[in-house]
Amino acid sequence: MLVVVGLASAAGLAHAQNEHAPALPSLATQPAPEQRLVWNEDWPRFRPIGYVVTSASVLSALAVTLFLEYPENPRWSRGILFDDAVRDALVAEDPDLRSGIRLASDITLATTLVQTVLLDSLLIPLADGSSNVAAQLSLMNAQALSLNILVATLLFKAVARQRPLIDDCERDPGFDPLCDSGSYASFPSSHTSTAFTAAGLACVHHAYLPIYGGDPWDTSACIGAIAVATATGLFRIIGDRHYATDVLVGAAFGFSLGYIYPWLLHYQEGRPMHGLQNAPTWGVMPSGPYGMSVAGTF
Repeated sequence: MLVVVGLASAAGLAHAQNEHAPALPSLATQPAPEQRLVWNEDWPRFRPIGYVVTSASVLSALAVTLFLEYPENPRWSRGILFDDAVRDALVAEDPDLRSGIRLASDITLATTLVQTVLLDSLLIPLADGSSNVAAQLSLMNAQALSLNILVATLLFKAVARQRPLIDDCERDPGFDPLCDSGSYASFPSSHTSTAFTAAGLACVHHAYLPIYGGDPWDTSACIGAIAVATATGLFRIIGDRHYATDVLVGAAFGFSLGYIYPWLLHYQEGRPMHGLQNAPTWGVMPSGPYGMSVAGTF
């Protein structure tokens, strides 16, 4: 009888202590840390055909660079439209200043690539624990940038536009340190097309994923990338390596490739994964008995 009473008292004391003791959280019931960057399952992932296209673009660009010779004479010389007026207004007269501006164009191009390819598409998703997002963004970047390099290299050698400074170099061989470098590789501006491809990629990724946490930061990332890419194009004109039309074509082609290409293959199938409600949506639909139209919200 005493044993029973003693056990009951001990049980009651333990129960009373447990009522006043703080509850310890169970590790099994702790919620997993929420990932900020999650791939929308409505978006098609990178497909085998993408690997084929990317690999073919890289190999073709190497082949065109190594084995396709520049023509001995330009197929296109002089400026068109407003080219000469813009050159007269913007080109730096001092050779050292032109060299410095060209170096600045290398730096702004590298800045855009580092932001899009390294920081936004790789380091930030990996830091968030979103290795799947990092892989998808990196593969899209590789595909768009390799296609840009292929097309730009082909156009260099097919169009063979004479650079704007060549006439001055023929009159004065000491006019510029780059008088004998890439004389017929003016169209398009590959610095500009590459920078705007990266800017387009930055804009489409930030429109659909909260890489910087949502607006206004993600919209600012797009605006900043476009601003730096624009500076790259301007520096190529001021440094007298390209006409204005070379830069404009490079910018239009590069941004279209960087933005529209990933959107068509991936993002158009689902809504943005954050509160950015003004992301562009596009669509192609029949228009009349014989035409097609593009419609969308911006």
